Amino acid sequence: MNHHLPDNEKQIWKFVQKKIKEKVSSQQFTTWFESLKLIKFHADNTYILAPNSFCREWIENNYMDVLSSTLREVTKTGYKVKLVTDSKEAKKDKPSIQSNKLSLKEKNNTYINKNYSFDNFLVGPCNRLAHAAALAVSASPGTAYNPLFIHGPVGLGKTHLLQAIFLEVQKRSSGQKVLYMPCESFVNHYISTIKTGDWDSFRNQYRQIDTLLIDDVHFLANSQSTREEFFHTFNALYTCQKQIVLSSDCPPEEIPAIEERLISRFRWGLITRIDPPGFETSVAIIEKKTALMNMEISYDVARYLAEHATSSIREIEGTLTNINRYAIISENKIDLNFVKQIIGRPTKHKSYIGIEEILNTVTKHFGVQLSQLHSKRKLKSITLPRQVAMHLTRKLTNLSLEEIGGYMGGRDHTTVMHADEKIKNLKKQDRSMSATLRKLETLITKQHKG
Repeated sequence: MNHHLPDNEKQIWKFVQKKIKEKVSSQQFTTWFESLKLIKFHADNTYILAPNSFCREWIENNYMDVLSSTLREVTKTGYKVKLVTDSKEAKKDKPSIQSNKLSLKEKNNTYINKNYSFDNFLVGPCNRLAHAAALAVSASPGTAYNPLFIHGPVGLGKTHLLQAIFLEVQKRSSGQKVLYMPCESFVNHYISTIKTGDWDSFRNQYRQIDTLLIDDVHFLANSQSTREEFFHTFNALYTCQKQIVLSSDCPPEEIPAIEERLISRFRWGLITRIDPPGFETSVAIIEKKTALMNMEISYDVARYLAEHATSSIREIEGTLTNINRYAIISENKIDLNFVKQIIGRPTKHKSYIGIEEILNTVTKHFGVQLSQLHSKRKLKSITLPRQVAMHLTRKLTNLSLEEIGGYMGGRDHTTVMHADEKIKNLKKQDRSMSATLRKLETLITKQHKG
């Protein structure tokens, strides 16, 4: 058990848990990861003790990628995670003798979550273009959009779409070499190759791929030499019309320290954004997720949950997981009262209003298009409605500054704060602006009630 571990292994496990805590919501961490215990590292395997079989199965189906990638990140070794519910299982299991180099199939098995299919991805206004582009790429790799660059705030389904492409390409063509990996793993592989000097093996591994999917490519910002190597890998694949799909938490031009030549290559294909889900999409996602989890909930419960967990799909999943866990433990029916006990009662009714309603009203009033609000253009005719939209979203919803920035073309939270302050000051100085804002607010709340 954990208390018999050597001190260095205890430290490693503490660090792994600390890293996981940064990647998932606090609810998810408390529910699934806090009670896990490291039994031992043995040859190629890491044995981890789960408190019960329900917890073990849930992690295997939903969080294996988080657990495996974090372990690899901390240990710099491709351990295979073995979850057990009895520490005796670890003693019985004899390790297989394997090379340190993971095969393509092993690499993919480490990261891929089979639940991240197109069938399980819920399409709404916030992700329609990204979903359509991902489908097109999976149907015709290397020809539809190359590269495909998907960006947006964390927890909105970028990884889901990349893995859905992987699963679909693999299903359609068994001869295709497809590789999905987090960018961090590409960087770690590059660093380990510096030590071994086996550059031919490194380059061949990536340049013989037919479809390369790299998640969180903004991680390249941390290493210039890795960016150089990625640049040459990108060129080699693109020249041979091989498909490249990338995801990032921001558009290419906002990735810190990235060179113009890489930005220009990312722009060769299609750049598309995923936004946080609006109220209606959140309700639909909740209904889809609960069906997958075999949870029975009413529409009223789905609506109530959508009011409290709309900032990201990951947050929605964490909330549902927590509710499901408590319902199983307490053998309670998941009704509105039970859900209110678990997640608390609302203090405001702000989040009933979705940002889509605000954006629709603002764009109609000012005669601009949504794409103009999202753009980087600084014409006054566009800047003013953009700032008004940010101000009203700040006032009428529970979205955070980061989330509002994500909706508004991936802008920084300081931009949202500036816009909010600017409109507040303008409202005090300019009567017509004050009247416009009152009118827009009335329209939005009336539409919502209607």
